[in-house]
Amino acid sequence: MSSDGATGGRRSFEALGVGATAIAVGIVVSVGLAACGTTDEASRMTLPPLETTTTTTTTTTTIPFERFYEIQPGDSLSAIAAAKGVSVVEILNANPQLQGEDSIQAGQTIEIPATTITTPVDTEPAP
Repeated sequence: MSSDGATGGRRSFEALGVGATAIAVGIVVSVGLAACGTTDEASRMTLPPLETTTTTTTTTTTIPFERFYEIQPGDSLSAIAAAKGVSVVEILNANPQLQGEDSIQAGQTIEIPATTITTPVDTEPAP
């Protein structure tokens, strides 16, 4: 009986050691998880929205053109402006010698202002 009692005592002691180790591991894991933010309260919290920035650049393109135009019989400033992609006002501003739309004559040379196209380019990064 003494041998059974000694063996039984050893088993009880081993059981206590295993049980204490399991409890210690459980405490360490619980503390570690709480420190990592995995508590119930932390799991209910949401992250704030991310702030993003959009950058837009503008590209200006100057189209090659004939800088001067010789007025032909039957021409009008509005027809010339439409053909060259500019406005009548821009032609009049570039040619101070012209008194108005009707002050042109065949054979006269006028300056055609540069045509500029401005195109916005979206440079937002792809998601």
